[in-house]
Amino acid sequence: MKKKAKIIAFCGIDGSGKSTQLKLTKDYLSQRAKVMVAKMDYSPLNKMGDNKVIDMFLKGYSGLKIINYYFKLQHFDTTNYDYILCDRHLLCYLAYAHAYGVSHLKFIRDLLFMVDDPDLTLYFDVPVQVALDRINKRSFRDKNENVLTLTEAKKGYDYAMTLFKNVYKIDGNLKEAKTFEQVLDKIRVLKK
Repeated sequence: MKKKAKIIAFCGIDGSGKSTQLKLTKDYLSQRAKVMVAKMDYSPLNKMGDNKVIDMFLKGYSGLKIINYYFKLQHFDTTNYDYILCDRHLLCYLAYAHAYGVSHLKFIRDLLFMVDDPDLTLYFDVPVQVALDRINKRSFRDKNENVLTLTEAKKGYDYAMTLFKNVYKIDGNLKEAKTFEQVLDKIRVLKK
């Protein structure tokens, strides 16, 4: 009987290097194994503003998108893959929910009890200013990629990480290759 795929989640504030490290990991693992990338979208939260009715709708819509994402991911036949790399995970959603003023993160986590923890969650930790410097080099920048939102998201991560198992901090402040060495060290432990 073929094993289910190992799920590795890449998390961190915007500009933390998670997408770069996910790509490096995908390229590395694809030489040895079958890999799929899954991406979670929590963009409805980004549209929240000052209208309480619209914000309530966006929170609900965002929640439904998250439930749908996990339903698909958990009912997808993962036996065809060795690894599923998640570009963001429920941990990211909760951290950014905190940043956008959604309260009761533990309640949301408990409500989504059907969402299994990944086999490995990599949280790329960087100072907010480093993340902003990286974001400023991009051709496109979301208006919500600012000091306040990123600072609040970091606070959200600090709390939300306590609600999950198998979460490891990666120093995303290092050079790309050194950061990738940390990622590979955690993946090697996972494979044992």
